[in-house]
Amino acid sequence: MNEMLMDLERQEEVNLHRNCFACGSNNGIGLGLKFYKKEGGTVFGNFYADPKYEGYSGVIHGGIIATLLDSVMTHCLLMENIPAFTGRLLIKYSAPIRTGRIVRLEARIVGESRRVFTLEGKAFVEGKKVASAKARYMRPGPHHIPLDSQSVIPV
Repeated sequence: MNEMLMDLERQEEVNLHRNCFACGSNNGIGLGLKFYKKEGGTVFGNFYADPKYEGYSGVIHGGIIATLLDSVMTHCLLMENIPAFTGRLLIKYSAPIRTGRIVRLEARIVGESRRVFTLEGKAFVEGKKVASAKARYMRPGPHHIPLDSQSVIPV
């Protein structure tokens, strides 16, 4: 079976959060993100910078950009069968993302220590890096409701 088709099937398998604003298949007002895995473990996807997501006129809101980067990094873990929560997210905005553009998102795992994973994410427009992120994700501990439940909250 071709690798892209397997990744599409895997996307369905790992979509544990169907109501997610960023990628949820049941969220009609969300971003509708889809991600795929390249050989070597990098995860990527594209986003159309629709004007409905702007902050300042003609520019995508920084919170949307943070959501895009968090989502691609989360899927990098999910595609490795690693459920985890965002613990820390640091965003560097290099250039504004104008509406009407296609944003290429990429992420990779750069470190692991016990239950903590370190990831890097990047956003590109026309090949130019416009934002990047470094984040730490934590594998849920025994005090969390399982990730396949309706909601995930500490107990």
